Amino acid sequence: MSNKLHICTYFDINYLPRGLALYYSIRKFHENIRFYVLAFDIETLKYLNALEDDHTRVISEKEYNNYFQTSAAKYLDKKQYYFSSTPNICLYLIKTFPEIDILLYLDADVYLFNKLDSLYEEFGDSSIGFTPHRVHPFLNFFVRHYGKFNVGVNLFRNSEEGLACLRDWKDDCDTWYPDKPEYPLKFFSDQIFLDSWPEKFNGVKVIENIGVNLCYWNVANYKIRKKESYFYVNGKPLIIYHFSSLHKLNSTAWNTSSVYGLASIKKDLFEIYRSYIKHIESFGLSNNKWEKMDHKRNIKKKIAHFLLSLFINEIVVVDETE
Repeated sequence: MSNKLHICTYFDINYLPRGLALYYSIRKFHENIRFYVLAFDIETLKYLNALEDDHTRVISEKEYNNYFQTSAAKYLDKKQYYFSSTPNICLYLIKTFPEIDILLYLDADVYLFNKLDSLYEEFGDSSIGFTPHRVHPFLNFFVRHYGKFNVGVNLFRNSEEGLACLRDWKDDCDTWYPDKPEYPLKFFSDQIFLDSWPEKFNGVKVIENIGVNLCYWNVANYKIRKKESYFYVNGKPLIIYHFSSLHKLNSTAWNTSSVYGLASIKKDLFEIYRSYIKHIESFGLSNNKWEKMDHKRNIKKKIAHFLLSLFINEIVVVDETE
């Protein structure tokens, strides 16, 4: 592995504050990086270009669409179109920048709390790396909707096997259409295709570090503690937290969606969320827009979601006076 870390993501103006927070959280721990961003609208493109940051490389939506001859028209909504771009942007970057030896893809709503060294060490000589959901046992009831693995943190080596995986993933996304026979879901998911990777490819590494890709759906499995200025997960350093489905309710309150992971946002976990919210609010940009995918649920799942919502607090309050 070269000394420079190559990390990519994508977002539009609605997730710009989260993308900026991700970038600066990486820079806090790593100076020698190249951060690649696929900007999905003109506002985001202009904002990032105006930063004139030598560590970033911004790819416009026009450049992306022209290269892959694609558009949002195929998908039911813009969010599904964005999801389809994950293998594409990884392939594009590895082909365009041959100096990339390992490409780390991160969702725009993840955030670093420590160095990435242990993640790369665990990845080792592998060609493909990704994380299991590690859901709370109760949530296995819902796992069919989201797959065994989460797409928020992925590593791909610039190798025959790494590229083969990305091409296969791209083909799975490109050939999807609503109600496709044998496709297990009613909606598009780039993530569901990861289920087959351990059987399809060699050099696969399922990341076991519980400090990587912690999120509301698995955090109830662990004890979160803060020691000095760092957070720990069952005694292991917290490296990446995934703030999936976090959304703003009003000027002081946020919904963490923790209800769906049986997690209470309190004590040190509250501080994790609160520090992140303060960071994304610090840029002076809007955090009001949040898109939720409308997954169809059967009656059992509707009942379960309703019962959970009755007794688990899912609100994070930010003190405006600070």
